[in-house]
Order: sequence, then structure tokens, then C-alpha cells
Amino acid sequence: MGTKTDAKYFKGEKSIVSKSEQNRVLYSYGLDTLNWEKYVLKRKVNLILNRTERDSTITFRFIDPKDTLDNYGSTQFVKYNKSIYIVGDKHHIIESEKYLNKNISKYPFDLYDLVESYDDANGAFLFNADYGILNVEVWSAGRQIFYLPNDSIVDIEKELLRK
Repeated sequence: MGTKTDAKYFKGEKSIVSKSEQNRVLYSYGLDTLNWEKYVLKRKVNLILNRTERDSTITFRFIDPKDTLDNYGSTQFVKYNKSIYIVGDKHHIIESEKYLNKNISKYPFDLYDLVESYDDANGAFLFNADYGILNVEVWSAGRQIFYLPNDSIVDIEKELLRK
């Protein structure tokens, strides 16, 4: 007689639907030290996005292709309520279909923000379940971070940074 603690029971609950890897480039913009109203490119890093879809969640994990132990963060998307968890903090949609660029993703990005904000929390960000996070506004560091495909033709300065 089996019980719910059997490995077979839990294996079915956490089955992987799909797994994929995609190339991304992290662009980090910070305020110019001479002109505090202008952002300048501070850092550019090639990354790999590991996307793992399960029955009820999708996990996105950024890693450095040269050092797979170098983790650039992970995000967990919960399908049933469309919430996102980053380092235990819950985020929810504040505006649906906020941004669309067919060169990045065929699906629109929703604008997410923290459910319970706190001092030095990151700002709102764009996300869709197919692509993952597009940008993050890091208030405490005065940075804007974008995760774009390697072959992206998006003009970050004109299209994303000023919005």
C-alpha cells in the first residue's frame, strides 16, 4: 500500500514539461557622474537563461556561460495566479500588456511590482512567461538593467530606458 510520501507521488507533481536555454545579454545602465539626468552603459555581460517549465511553475535562471557556478539570479513564475517570486518576495501584475516588441518576443510584457514594498526594494519590471524578465530598476544602486537577446536590434536608450 503506497502513501502520499512515496517518491512516485511527488515525482508526478514536479514533472518537467519543458527545458530550454537561451542566450541573453545583460546591459546595466547607471547615472552619469557628471550629468545626473543621463544614464550611461556601465556593464555588458553575456549570459545563458535556463528556463524550466513544470506543471504549475516556470523557473528562469541566469548563469554565466564561462562559469556555471556564477549565478545572476532566478525568478519563479506561478502559473495559476500569474505571480512572480524573486528571493522570496512576491510580485504581481500592476498593468497588463504594457510593452510589446516583436523583435524581442511575440507576446506582450506585463508590468510587475512588489506586493509589499520596502526601503531599497527594486522597482517595477517587465515580464512575460515565454521570455522572462526584460528589465529591472534597481533603486538602491541607481541602475537600470536589461536582459536582451544576443541578436537584439532594440535601441535601449530610445525605446526602454526613457520609458
